[in-house]
Amino acid sequence: MSHISKIKLFFSSRQKPTALDTAAFFFSGAHMGIFTLALPFVIMLIGGSDKDLGLCFGLGTIAYLISCLTVAKHLDRFSPKRTLQFSSMFIASAFVMIFICTRMFLSGKLPFGPVLTITIINILLSLALAFFWPPMMGWVSIGHEGPALSNRLGFYNTSWSLALVVSPLIAGYIIQIDPTLAVLTASVFVVAAFIAISLARPPENHNKLNDPSDKLQESTETTHPLNGAFSSITRLALVTGSVVIALFRTQFALLFTENLGFSKPQFGIVTTMFCLANFAGFYFTGKTKNWHHKLTPVITAQLITAAAMLIIIFARSLLSLYIAATFIGVSQSFIYSSHQFYCVSGKANRSGSMATHEILIAAGYAAGSLAGGYLAEYLTRYWPYGFAFATVLIAIAIQAMIFETHKKNRVSE
Repeated sequence: MSHISKIKLFFSSRQKPTALDTAAFFFSGAHMGIFTLALPFVIMLIGGSDKDLGLCFGLGTIAYLISCLTVAKHLDRFSPKRTLQFSSMFIASAFVMIFICTRMFLSGKLPFGPVLTITIINILLSLALAFFWPPMMGWVSIGHEGPALSNRLGFYNTSWSLALVVSPLIAGYIIQIDPTLAVLTASVFVVAAFIAISLARPPENHNKLNDPSDKLQESTETTHPLNGAFSSITRLALVTGSVVIALFRTQFALLFTENLGFSKPQFGIVTTMFCLANFAGFYFTGKTKNWHHKLTPVITAQLITAAAMLIIIFARSLLSLYIAATFIGVSQSFIYSSHQFYCVSGKANRSGSMATHEILIAAGYAAGSLAGGYLAEYLTRYWPYGFAFATVLIAIAIQAMIFETHKKNRVSE
């Protein structure tokens, strides 16, 4: 038996998440953390505007949304491991192409428009992500319900969010030297994720859930009576929260450096503050269950997000922006985790259900990126955060009505 076979046998015999699982989740978070931080500066390097940046991210998220909608019902027919291997290598190739095209433009050898070229590559990359994130989350959740499901999702979220703590620090200093090198670094992390995925054990019970007879699990699974209401409530929260995250990952870099005059390494630190808060929130949410099917935590998380938008609008000090980033990180980790939990509880097709989760994120990202780009371009760079503040408050009002309607229906029954 080869050394690689022995390693596979060693890890596949364990029932809990292994070191290779952790590595796969960690490297997956790292490559996207570095790339999303680097892309705004790459667009600026090739002469793009705020609107170009918004279009690049917005069209990418629309492509991801369409891809998720297209493949959602089919993902559970395929092995999550094989799907992840294919998509990770495609993503790595896309990163390398962005690096090559940008370097060609800077040397005067690119025969096409640089912004259009990078945008098209980002769209293709986004299409491939529909074959990456939903299968990854399906991998984690298969065969688990209730507190065990919450704990497994918490483990997954803390693994990739830990990478987002480290990656902005790395990316911030690499971007200061050359933003294109940060994109190339992201491709190295994708390859590392591919290796970890290839060596890790396959998801538990995948073959069993591919059996058509097991589709009945969805209807026979015990589901909390409030699960439907909280699925709807957290869907709204996830969309508006994704609008906020899109602004933080696209427009905030320009506001931070161009308007407020802070440096790119300082932006890396602010992003790390967000990621640390995100990591802590994921860890706490995964380890606890007293938030399950309670409205107050969901509303509180969104009010914290709204407060962060006001801080960004009125703040001028670095400390204030640290606080805003921390608020966003904590609140969005809870919103993200809570919808993950509600959207797969009692479901048999986990990858498909997680595709729905990603569709909502993509919708919020698209709205945030496009609206943020146009508002920053034609008004000021502060307007996008007023827009986000308003969407969060509107969502809270709708959620309150959903909850009250559900309570009345339950009483009448």
